[in-house]
Amino acid sequence: PNGLAEVREVAIETAAGSERQSLLAIEARNKARKEDADKQKEAKLAKTSAPWTKDELAALSKAIKKYPAGGAARWDAIASFINNLCKQEEPRTKEECIEKYNLIASAPAAKDTTAAPADDKAWTEKEDTLLQDMLRKYPASMEKNERWKSIAEGVPGRSKKECVERFKAIREAVKTGKKARSNASTVDILP
Repeated sequence: PNGLAEVREVAIETAAGSERQSLLAIEARNKARKEDADKQKEAKLAKTSAPWTKDELAALSKAIKKYPAGGAARWDAIASFINNLCKQEEPRTKEECIEKYNLIASAPAAKDTTAAPADDKAWTEKEDTLLQDMLRKYPASMEKNERWKSIAEGVPGRSKKECVERFKAIREAVKTGKKARSNASTVDILP
């Protein structure tokens, strides 16, 4: 009887020992994985990408238009496009392209296109009147570039771009004003 109990005890200890060894092996493997991940993270942080050149930014802009969202391997194609166009020593990765695009897209300056530079001169009432006259004279049915070129010629001292921007600013102000007036009239009607 004593032999059977000893065999049982040895079997239990062996099983427990195997289990302990398995747990130790798993812990060692997890520790090695964590260390490897930490090393990769450090290497990635150490490899900061070079600043983007104007040519690269222009190429990124073109590539984003050329390869629309939803296309197969879009960011690989964008990175390849930039690298082929700019021929930099260190080619851009798709991750760098995504990161730069997201950085630019989330920048507040990118969203505020109506803010005029401080050195732009203010529009006079006479210029606004001339702009309105030219808008009536040259209908929207004309070819867009030709229309705005003609309008700008009718407003001395203003470029085509300035006329377009002023038109958009006035149009936005009119839209906002109509919304404010319609909200105000709704409030007046309510008891």
